[in-house]
Parts: sequence; C-alpha cells; structure tokens
Amino acid sequence: MNWWRRLARNRLLDVGAVVVTLLVVAQWPATLSSRWSDFDFNHYYVGSRMLLEGQNPYTTSLKPMSDALGFTYSEHLPIAGYPPSFLWLFMPLAALSPRAAFAIWVAVEIGSLAAVLWLTWKLLRGRLSPRGWLFVAALTIISRTVLYQLLFSQVQLLLCALVVAAYAARRAGKQGWACLAVSAAGIIKFYPFVLLPWFIWSGDSSPRARLQRALGVIVFVSAIIALTGPGLWHDFFRYAMPVGVGDEIGRAFNYSLPALVTNLGYSLHGFRPSPEAKQWWWAAGTAAGLAVIASAYALCLATRGDSETEFCLLCVAMLIGTVTVQGHYFVFLVFPLAVAAIRIATRPTPVSVIALVLVVLAANCLRPPHFLRGHSIGYILVNDIPLYGLLGLEAFFGRELWVRRKWIGQAKAISQPPGVSVG
Repeated sequence: MNWWRRLARNRLLDVGAVVVTLLVVAQWPATLSSRWSDFDFNHYYVGSRMLLEGQNPYTTSLKPMSDALGFTYSEHLPIAGYPPSFLWLFMPLAALSPRAAFAIWVAVEIGSLAAVLWLTWKLLRGRLSPRGWLFVAALTIISRTVLYQLLFSQVQLLLCALVVAAYAARRAGKQGWACLAVSAAGIIKFYPFVLLPWFIWSGDSSPRARLQRALGVIVFVSAIIALTGPGLWHDFFRYAMPVGVGDEIGRAFNYSLPALVTNLGYSLHGFRPSPEAKQWWWAAGTAAGLAVIASAYALCLATRGDSETEFCLLCVAMLIGTVTVQGHYFVFLVFPLAVAAIRIATRPTPVSVIALVLVVLAANCLRPPHFLRGHSIGYILVNDIPLYGLLGLEAFFGRELWVRRKWIGQAKAISQPPGVSVG
C-alpha cells in the first residue's frame, strides 16, 4: 500500500484534476449551444407551451408546435412524456423564447450540480478533506453522466439535489421537510418515491410522528395532483406512460436490472416476443428489480443506526431496480461514491482500492463499442457494464451494514452479564 499512498499524495494529480476539469467546462458553451432544439428540452418546452395555450399535450401531437418553433420532432415520442407536475413547473420558462428558456434551464442544471457538490461537502465535512472534495468535484464534472445530463437537458440533477437535500434535512432533524423534498422529486419523476418509505420511518421518532409524516406526504401529493389537473394525470397515465416506458426496453442506454432481464428474455425470441412472452419477461424483470429494492430495505431494517450507509444503499438499489435508468441517472452516485471512497481510505487494501476504481470506470462506461452491434447477447452483456458497477457498489454498502450488524450483536453479547440471554 505504500506505493498507493505515494501516488495519492502526488500533487501532480491535483494539477491534472484542475486542468482537465477546466478544459471540460470550457467546452460546455460550444457543446450545448446547438442543443436547445433537441431532446429533452424540446419536450419540456413544447408540452408546457401547449398547456399555456389551452391544449392537452397528452392527447395532441407535438409535431405542429415543434415544427413551428424550430424544434426537432421525434416519431418515437409524439406526445408529452413528462407528468403534469413537471410541465406546470416548467410553464414560466415556456412563456419565454426557446433560446432564453434553454439558457435558464442550463443554469438550473449547473446550479443543481453545484448544490449536489456543496451538500456532499457539507454532509461529509470533517471526513472529506478539501483535497478529497476537489477530486470528487473534478470526477463528477468530467463524468459522462454529467455530460449526458447536459446534452439531453435532463432533470436528474434537479432530482438528485432534492434527494440529497432531503437527506441533509433528515440529518438536521427536520424529517418532515425531508419527506416533502423527496415527495417533490417523486412527483416530478416517479423513481425517487422508492426512497420515501425510508424517510418516513427511519430515525428515532415515535409511531405517531411517522404517521404524521405519511399523512403530510399524502396531502402534499394529492394537492399537487389537484392543482395540476386530475384529468391531465389520467391522460398522462393512459397515453404517455405506455409510450415512454415501453420504448425503454431494447435500448442500449438503459442500465437497470429489469431492463437487462427483459432484454435477455426478448433475445430468446429474436427480439420479437409474442404478447404473452413480452408480458412474462416484463413481469420477470420488474420482479428482479423489486427484489433488489426489497432486499435493501430488509437489510436496513435489520441494521439500525447507520443512516448514511442506509441512504447510500437505497440510492444504489433505486438505480438497480427502477425500470428506466439511463446514463444521466448516474448523477445519484456522487454522494454514495464519495462515502465509499472515504470509508475505503480509512482502511485501504489493494483489492478495495482497485474495486472502487473499477466501479467509477464502470459508471462511466456508457455506450458499448459499435462493433458489437448485431451480436445481441454479447451486446446486451457488454452494454450493462454500468449495471455491474452498481451491483458492486450495492454489495459494498450491504457489507458495511452487515458488518455493523455483527459488531452490534457482539457488543451486546459482551455487555450482558453471565447467564443472561441477549434475546
């Protein structure tokens, strides 16, 4: 390990990290300047603009307005694909010109990225040195997940900022606000709701306090649905959800366990499964994802007292078990990877250091080589290298919790007088 320590202390690494980060950031204006008319910003803007003009974006084609405003229209998603809550939230930008709205939206994305990094520093202060935070920030900014987030004008950075802010609020004892922050993220895009049960019941609060938080969430979500229009929500679930979710299976940019299971099943039918086979493999993939999430919750219930590890474990399980996990969803790994790096640094071994490096590389291995296209099984397996990184990170946090459980059990056994049962 002496060689690893000498390499880690080399200040050339600091200079390299700063230089590479500045070079990447300097390319953002040129890279993003032409993206205002493309996915997914065009869907946000056009869908919200239609609401402003009294049209239903879930039952009316986006093509006429997209063509009129100079946006790129896609036949794969002819109607709005985001829920009414987000379209209503985006309406102030839709009232502006497309380019002005795009500039503001990019500023929101970058502001959300800054918030995630600042919250990570605040939550890990005392354990994460300024130099360590420099590397966390640099690796995040130059990562492919942030690049894809900006290229596709995605909403994941905003959701990640809300979720990490919720964890910070929970750490500060403001559990009600934490639940509202996670609910706000979930009502924009549903997968953060996976974390909501943990925020409701975790901690040392009484059953009454947990019930109050649950009722508060129900009231909040119900109010959002009522304000944005129950009819629009009905149309969203009826028309938009089947198109948006159904299009994700078979894509090379989807890295969830349900997608892997379903894609492997489809390959057995030459990617032309019968309706019955399609339904069966969808169910199998969904069950596999739910099993991972349920296992993570079971482990959290069995080992209380390490909220940081529980939060990280559930964030990674959310990415593994959700049906749709595209490359830009990996921004949720910023905080868990920082936590993993700190814990490995306290007791480094060659195996643990190499494993962490491989997980970081896997999370950035988005898009497999083109020469594998046409070889379906091989392409599917290579494509899911990021998923293998998620599984490795999940195993790390699961082991952290399990070791803590064994340590607590041993401590209780030692503290008991002779002849007294621990149970």
